[in-house]
Amino acid sequence: MKKIQDEYLINGFITATFLNRLLLIFNAVYSILVRGLVLLVFSYSATASTLMLTLEGELPKDVEKNIHSYLGKNPETELERSAFIYSAKDNTLKALQSLGYYQASIIVKVKKSPWQLIISITLNEPTLIDNIDIKVNGEAKNDAAFIALINNSAIEQGDTLHHGKYEDLKSDLLSLALQRGYFNGELIESNITIKENYRYADININYQSGPRYRFGDINFSDFDIEPALLSSLIPFKENEYYSSNSFHQLQQNLQSTQYFSNVLALPADKIQDKNTDLNTVPINISLTPAKSHLFDLGIGYATDTQFRLSAGWRTPQINKYGHYQETKIEYSTLNPTGKFIYSIPLSHPTEDVLQFKITVENDDYADLTTKFYSAQVGKVVSKNNWNRNVYLRFHQEAWQYDFEEDTPNILWAEEDNVQYFIPGVTWSRTTRQGSALDPSAGFRQTYNIEGAHLNAGSDNSFFRVHGRWNYITTLKKNHRLVTRAELGAIYIDRDAQLAPSLRFYAGGDQSIRGFAYQSIGSTIPSSSDPDTAVPIVVGGTRLMVASIEYQYYLNNKWRLALFSDGGSVANKGEFEPVYSLGSGIHYISPVGAVKFDFAYGIDGDDKNWRIHINLGAEL
Repeated sequence: MKKIQDEYLINGFITATFLNRLLLIFNAVYSILVRGLVLLVFSYSATASTLMLTLEGELPKDVEKNIHSYLGKNPETELERSAFIYSAKDNTLKALQSLGYYQASIIVKVKKSPWQLIISITLNEPTLIDNIDIKVNGEAKNDAAFIALINNSAIEQGDTLHHGKYEDLKSDLLSLALQRGYFNGELIESNITIKENYRYADININYQSGPRYRFGDINFSDFDIEPALLSSLIPFKENEYYSSNSFHQLQQNLQSTQYFSNVLALPADKIQDKNTDLNTVPINISLTPAKSHLFDLGIGYATDTQFRLSAGWRTPQINKYGHYQETKIEYSTLNPTGKFIYSIPLSHPTEDVLQFKITVENDDYADLTTKFYSAQVGKVVSKNNWNRNVYLRFHQEAWQYDFEEDTPNILWAEEDNVQYFIPGVTWSRTTRQGSALDPSAGFRQTYNIEGAHLNAGSDNSFFRVHGRWNYITTLKKNHRLVTRAELGAIYIDRDAQLAPSLRFYAGGDQSIRGFAYQSIGSTIPSSSDPDTAVPIVVGGTRLMVASIEYQYYLNNKWRLALFSDGGSVANKGEFEPVYSLGSGIHYISPVGAVKFDFAYGIDGDDKNWRIHINLGAEL
């Protein structure tokens, strides 16, 4: 009896264990099935919510694009799909009517599994514009800008009706009114009348401008500067008609002085004087002073000057008269320079300035080293994008040739040391389109005339003229042409000795690539012994250089270049041109184009490759 009971208990234990394990397996399978079902439901829901849209019919691209714009993006849920299908015909009709197709035929078909929406369209004849009645009343009626806007409107009789052009015209009228000071203007009437079974349409626009406002008082916040200087920055006269261009020019003039870190100009409440029938809008300007001192440090590299370090210090406003100064030091092994400029505004802080300038510079030419000091006073005037600088400069320079063993003359010894008092004038003008660092088009021209005379405190007499031109144009998208030219001439007695920095040289990144920096010029023998003498480049009195470069943009950051440079520097009657061919790759960085150019210089039988690395813009 006990044995049977034990067996039963054992069997019972085995059975219970088996059932527990079976229950665990069932729960696991159930969980997997439930999860799979949920995923299946979501997957089906996602599949079911998609909708394939098809437009049938001979539709121009602009019509098809407009239909898609009116229909909107494809639905993502079942509810959105239902709404999309429900409104598809009405939205398609609106899209067609906005382009003048009021007689179009639309058939909508819907298919399931998968969901498809098929819109069949027959455009039929478009609605044409019959009568156009555009009226401008008020003071703007005789305004040349409004007359030109209406005469040059894109809406003409006989054209297909286009609601977008109609809306653009209304918007242009309102925008022009605000730009020119018609602040009370409004559209009294504007409508399109469809007639004769949708074949023709009449357009009627009636704009009432009201009075034109003038500039009122210009109110500046408290600022420690002479009021006359601030007044000189106002680009319009008292009670002159308001224009947004003049308003923005005022802001730009204030910012260009660099006296202020922030300029906030806002129109105040408009004033209507019934006694004088004068309508004005005052301007309130809040000025925040710039930092008292600005410093900057920089590092750069160019093949001509190699690595260079720079440090700058600028004082935007020294006193209430608007004086400012700039000090800059640049160091490189070939061309260290120091410069100090002190500027005194005369009648305008940026357009009429008395400028004092001190420069110290060392320059390592191909076969000589020079050091000069100059002190200059000049009047800088800017007008109509032209900058003119009339100046008088004291210039002292000493130099040595590389073949000389002793170097006392570089320290202002009597030998190879000259002094000049040089009056001169420089004109320059730059116009550009697009980015300042990478313009799509532009033209820079610079002209300089200067000279000295033996009887006016100079060691010898000379007359120097120099011109430089840079031109950029975009031929078509991604294709740009860059050209430059340089001409110069110096007139001096053959026996007179001219300082090296006043002579002309060629060669280098900004001149004739394929040749070393300032390595092209007239030469003299290094010694009287013809067997050991080598030519030493000493510059020249005649300069002629030209360059043409084609650039192809791979994208917004990289471009390829093919170029040819040519020209020479020599004395009168000794001109022997050299030229170069090359290619390059340029990276458009946030501070200008980084240029890697490979040039093949050709000088008679001498030919050699040279790599040029440079950073900067062409203008």
